[in-house]
Amino acid sequence: ITTDAVFTNIDEDNFLPSATVTWEPIDDLQLRLSASRTIARPQFRELITQTFFDPESNREFTGNNFLVDSDLINVEGRAEYYLGGRVRISVAGFFKDIDNPIEVFIVSQAGGDLSTTFANAPSATLFGAEFELAKAFDLSGLGGTFFETKDLLIIANYTFTDSEISVTGDETVLTSQFGAVPSTAVFNDGDPLVGQSDHIANVQIGFEDSEKIQQAFFLFNFASERVTTRGFSVDPDIVEDPGLSVDFVARQELSTFGLPLEFSFEVRNIFGRDNFEFQENETGRVEINTFDVGTSFSLGVKAEF
Repeated sequence: ITTDAVFTNIDEDNFLPSATVTWEPIDDLQLRLSASRTIARPQFRELITQTFFDPESNREFTGNNFLVDSDLINVEGRAEYYLGGRVRISVAGFFKDIDNPIEVFIVSQAGGDLSTTFANAPSATLFGAEFELAKAFDLSGLGGTFFETKDLLIIANYTFTDSEISVTGDETVLTSQFGAVPSTAVFNDGDPLVGQSDHIANVQIGFEDSEKIQQAFFLFNFASERVTTRGFSVDPDIVEDPGLSVDFVARQELSTFGLPLEFSFEVRNIFGRDNFEFQENETGRVEINTFDVGTSFSLGVKAEF
């Protein structure tokens, strides 16, 4: 049995300008404005039309040979204020205008199986703001040789992002399974981009030594619900709820028989936050890729000869 080969041929010349302006109105305050045009090209697995299984996401994928490059206009403004020592504050705002963003959508097969594939949405916009604070507290005042060179370090980052797909209803979308279909069969006007959480926050709290490798940190990571796969036609989107996860990491250098060693210890997902992915509408909720994650421990050692 022979089949016709399916070819892709993305051959484009692109002019990708960028510019950055930095200004220091006062000491320790830096203002930066940047703008650029970039291209996001489809990956090989997104273009190949055969079905393959991805063990990491536990899904079957089929590529789309009709995919084209995504064209992005990026603008960002950032202010960074350095308060001396290891203290800094930064605030940023960003905007992206995207033509032909590559989105993931899911199709129900015969027998109830689900197949995941890709398509270019007509266009999308994304904007948001980011806030970051880093503060170090000198612990030498607590007394004792242990605290003499120790700092308590707090780093906090929060990002708000709002993204919207623009669909007029007059466009068509090229898919590998169904050919050209109306854009409204895959996308709804105003839907967020796949993989985009509105709220992301990260906090690191711990101590480290200023004279040697010795540190221990708790890591708190939060992300609000986000669409991982677009539903096709009347099917609801698949939504992931990452929630809050907490990790612990530590590093310590030691010298054994004159050989410098660095030990590391990690505890990931301390409270056992599970993976939740589901489809939900007014009739109920169906778990698509929900499973127990558990807590993992690792111990490592690195030697320099």
